[in-house]
Parts: sequence; C-alpha cells; structure tokens
Amino acid sequence: MDDLTPLGRILRGIAMVGATGMVQVLAQLTLSRMMVIFPTPRLSPHPTYYMLLHSVLAVLVLMAGHLIQVTIWAALYYEWGELGSFAHSFYFSLASFTTLGASELNLSAPHRIAGAIESAVGMLMFGWSTALLVRVVQHTGP
Repeated sequence: MDDLTPLGRILRGIAMVGATGMVQVLAQLTLSRMMVIFPTPRLSPHPTYYMLLHSVLAVLVLMAGHLIQVTIWAALYYEWGELGSFAHSFYFSLASFTTLGASELNLSAPHRIAGAIESAVGMLMFGWSTALLVRVVQHTGP
C-alpha cells in the first residue's frame, strides 16, 4: 500500500504513462534503425526473404516492447502487494494492458484507477504499434 494523496496518485499515473510511452519510442527507434541496417527488399537479390525478415523482426521488437511495458506496470502492482506474487501482478497487468481484464484479480479501491489507466494506455500503444507495422510493410512491400 502507499500513502499517496489523490494528487500523488495522479502524478504517479502520469509517470507510468510516460514510462510506457518512452518504451514505445525506444521500440520505434529500434524499428527505424532496423530498416536502415537491413537492405530494402526491392534492392536485394531475395526480396521475399528480406520482406519476411523485416516483418518478423518488427513484430518481435514491438512484442518485446509491449512485454517491457506490461512488466513496468506489473512492478507497480507487485510493489503494492495486493495481488500476492509477481506472476499474479504480471497476469493482471497483461490482462489490463490488452483490455481483456483479469476478473479474478482486483486492486483495492484507491488503486483501481491504475488498471483502467493501463487499459487506456495499452489501447494507445497497440494502435501506435499497428501504425509502425504498417510503416514497415509499406517500406518492405512489393
């Protein structure tokens, strides 16, 4: 449990959203760098392989970013000690981030808003990732 005031909880929420966004920016920078390092499929002797490589690596980079984001939120839940183990905290975080919701796990009233904020941020991050994947496909497509 924490002793934060409502303003403190809001500021912590803003910090969590900022941390989540920073991880997404790092994933985006990684994708941009990857697109520079690997040859453009149109210029390669085996365009299908490079298109496949670009696409699979993009998905892996974005998934790694999302798992890091989920882990950051899980660490917060674990610190509160309400969900028992880190595994439960991670599951709750993943369910919240994907907007599925973990109906069998609940936070106490002062912390419930965090799960809702994580859901909203998760939707934004998946939308952002979709835009990045579209960019990769446009860059590598025929």
